[in-house]
Amino acid sequence: MPEILKTTDFDLPVTEEFVHRVQRGVRRRQTFRMAAAGLAVLAVTGVVAVTQTRPEPGPITAASASVPDIDRFLIGYIPDGVRLDERRSSNVLVIRRDGTDAGSSAGPEDLNVATSMRRFEQANGGSYLWITVLRPSTPPSQVVSATTFNGLLNRHLTGTVTVEEFDVPIGKARLTRPSTAKDAGFGIVIAGSDRTVITIEANSRVSADILKSVATGLTPA
Repeated sequence: MPEILKTTDFDLPVTEEFVHRVQRGVRRRQTFRMAAAGLAVLAVTGVVAVTQTRPEPGPITAASASVPDIDRFLIGYIPDGVRLDERRSSNVLVIRRDGTDAGSSAGPEDLNVATSMRRFEQANGGSYLWITVLRPSTPPSQVVSATTFNGLLNRHLTGTVTVEEFDVPIGKARLTRPSTAKDAGFGIVIAGSDRTVITIEANSRVSADILKSVATGLTPA
C-alpha cells in the first residue's frame, strides 16, 4: 500500500544508481523514496579512496563555528576530504501504531514520523554518506510505545544481515549489509535511547570503520 508523504525543501531528479540502491529491499526502498522527495541528489558518483584502518576523526567543516546537527543530534565526525551538504531534507511518514504503513488514508490512531536527512558529499558533489533520523511524533506526555518503536526499527532491518552490534552515545547500533547483495556496502541502524531510529547509508566504497566512526560521533544536542 502506498505511503502518505508530506515533503518539503527541494525536488531534484533521481538517478539510475539511486534507484538501483533503492531496490535492495523493502526497508531501503521506503526510506530512500522519502529521501528522494527532499534530497534526490544522493546518487553515487566518483571514486572514493578509503583506508582499512579505523580513521581518526577529521576536522568538522561547517559553515559556522558550531557543531553541525541533524534533528536533535550533533554530528561530531566528518571524514577527511568530505564535506557536509548545508542543505537539509525533511519529510513526514505516516505509520500505524505497529510501525507498518498507514496506507492511503490516515486514521485517528496513526502516527506521523518526522524524517530528517543530511548528506556528506565528495569534492565533486557526489554522494558519500547520508544520515537519516526518524522520530515518531507523540504528545509531550506520551512515550513512544515499544510496539511502534520496534516496528519502525524492523522496517530498516528487513532485508539485511547484522554484521556487528555496538554501543554508541545515542543508543544501540547495528552494522548491517544487504542479505542479497554482499558487494553493495554497509549500513548502520541505530535504536535511539529516546526511541528514535537513525540510519547511516553510504557509497558502497565507504568502509565499515568510517560508518562506525560517524555513528560513534553522533551525540545528543
